[in-house]
Amino acid sequence: MDKKINHFAKVPVDKQSRNAVDNIFRLNHVNQTRLSLMADAKANIMITVASVVFSIAIANLDNELMRWPLLTFALGCFFSLIFAIFAIIPKTDYPKDATGDIDRTSPHFNPLFFGHFAHIDIDEYKEDYAEKLMSDDLVYDAIATDIYGQGKILALSKYKFLKWSYMSFLWGMVGAIIMFLLRGPIGLV
Repeated sequence: MDKKINHFAKVPVDKQSRNAVDNIFRLNHVNQTRLSLMADAKANIMITVASVVFSIAIANLDNELMRWPLLTFALGCFFSLIFAIFAIIPKTDYPKDATGDIDRTSPHFNPLFFGHFAHIDIDEYKEDYAEKLMSDDLVYDAIATDIYGQGKILALSKYKFLKWSYMSFLWGMVGAIIMFLLRGPIGLV
């Protein structure tokens, strides 16, 4: 197996430099956590709004004039609801070896991430954690790996599905307005 590159070996470890590096990591981690909380809150808002609007739209389908606009909006709300739920489903994948067990030697294994350490026993967890604490560069590597993993989940999952949720709601609403104008009071169709 290839040896993992130590990107943090050249980071200065004098007290002043270490404080600056620690503060940068802390700030970055706090920002990632805040973005994750914001995405979850927005997804929860979309779940609430889309489910209420969907229920109201479906309950009023007996209105001849509004049937197609409401059905169009309900369809947009349905997809909005689905994508918002996908945005908040936790990602707990872990690197696997050939047998399907967790691969602790993988460069993607991160003992700081609950989705990884939950699959090993407590002694293995402590061993991996202690190994990461042996030197500053290993600590920085573990923290950077954790921040990177959070960022990937935010960018490639949470915010992607959240965007699709908002777009589905928007296009459902726009489609409903167009359907109303085409079939509604001005009677274009």
